[in-house]
Amino acid sequence: MDPKIILESARQREEISAIEALMLMQEGDSILPDLLETADLLNRRLNGGAVTYVRSRKINYTNVCRAECRFCPFWRKKGARGAFSLGVVDILRQIRDAQPVRQIDLQGGLNPDLTLPYFVELLRAIKYEYPNLHVHGFSPSEIHFIARRSRTTPFDVLKRLKSAGLDSLSGDSADILNDKLRKKLAPDKLRTNDWIDILRTAHRLGLPTTASVLFGHIEDEIHFSEHLDIVKSLQKETGGIVAFEPVPYLPVGSDLAHDRRYRPRSVEFTLRAIAISRIFYARSIRTIQLSWSKVGLPTLLRGLDAGVNDLGALSVDSMEIRSPEVNGKLCLPVSVLRSMIQKAGRNPVEREPWSTRSITRVKPRIEEPVLV
Repeated sequence: MDPKIILESARQREEISAIEALMLMQEGDSILPDLLETADLLNRRLNGGAVTYVRSRKINYTNVCRAECRFCPFWRKKGARGAFSLGVVDILRQIRDAQPVRQIDLQGGLNPDLTLPYFVELLRAIKYEYPNLHVHGFSPSEIHFIARRSRTTPFDVLKRLKSAGLDSLSGDSADILNDKLRKKLAPDKLRTNDWIDILRTAHRLGLPTTASVLFGHIEDEIHFSEHLDIVKSLQKETGGIVAFEPVPYLPVGSDLAHDRRYRPRSVEFTLRAIAISRIFYARSIRTIQLSWSKVGLPTLLRGLDAGVNDLGALSVDSMEIRSPEVNGKLCLPVSVLRSMIQKAGRNPVEREPWSTRSITRVKPRIEEPVLV
């Protein structure tokens, strides 16, 4: 099919298929101007000229990790140089130093020494000190690992974390939702169906989630398109995904950068993936999010023309994996952010953190799994 016909269908409010998304990906950079025009049109229909943000801080509570993902330079083995795990007091101190923020994003490795009671205590302490602070975080991979270590179910873990103060769940650790590829990238990590089931469970418990894709490594266009389709199917079932974040692979310091199948990708490739994500989710996921720390400000600005309408955490910690383009910066001041968005011809809007109101369709009941 002619890619121009696919884009015209999208402009006429028709939903494109995974096969059509694949065809657009395979066209290469020559189609980029048409992709950007279509993605921007659909974004303006959905969100006007608004670009939203929330005053937030990302906190990494540990870098000790059993997964040992080949694309990640963040993880360390227990006892290795540079390995760390933060106590509750340390995290509360980071939150205090980051004020004023309305949301924190908690992320960490799969650390066998951190059990479910640690996370429950952490959330309760945060809510006691900062009752109005929105807590977003804990990827499906972390939930899956905590459940296994605690000999319980992800349902039980999510239920207890929500009761302790978790407000929304991160959709990270999706990486690329293809199990053959996942075994090559992270053999000791949860599989595709586990990731899906944990997001589905979160939605039915009333926890909004994000979703993501890690692209630009050793995946191909088929893997990318299949990933988009898996996320869309889940969204049509539950309506609980409030934002989709395309995350470009950053090779510096990671083992995967030395893989013979890896080839560096251009900024145009990144913009193409973002624009296709916007077009593909035009009728299912309203928000496409892009993190300034992952792409740098020049690419972030170009991303606004590719359908991006929400920005990632404005403040990150020093352990965050960041693009070389950010020049070591840890914070994007709100004044700089707003000025940048306005100069791009958009309207900066401070939004509310994700809430249960963001979930559009959730089945009213969920049966608690039986342990066997």
